[in-house]
Amino acid sequence: AHVKELEEEVKLLKDLSHPNIVRYLGTVREEDTLNILLEFVPGGSISSLLGKFGAFPEAVIRTYTKQILLGLEYLHKNGIMHRDIKGANILVDNKGCIKVADFGASKQVVELATISGAKSMKGTPYWMAPEVILQTGHSL
Repeated sequence: AHVKELEEEVKLLKDLSHPNIVRYLGTVREEDTLNILLEFVPGGSISSLLGKFGAFPEAVIRTYTKQILLGLEYLHKNGIMHRDIKGANILVDNKGCIKVADFGASKQVVELATISGAKSMKGTPYWMAPEVILQTGHSL
């Protein structure tokens, strides 16, 4: 990613504090490189866990889903749309705590009146809702 895009991601991450959002620890700048330091989440992503172990039991799915929704609720209350929710961007620690990660496609929405500015197509196409791909009528 370009340095400017990483700087935008840092602007979103630096003030976030929620148990289901990956924690920002700082940045290290070297010449034309910007490294973002984030909390280490040892369990890996939901995608990698599914690949290793197969389908999760229903109780685990319920627990993970609740935590994902709590993280997204926190983001939305803070005017942030993630725009790239997928298994690879949902991390799980060794205790089963979910961390929403990868804010590269995220967007800050200052007020609902600016929601039309949030209708740009960002994220991973195979994980997007049809109305986002077609750019028709999607909103928060």
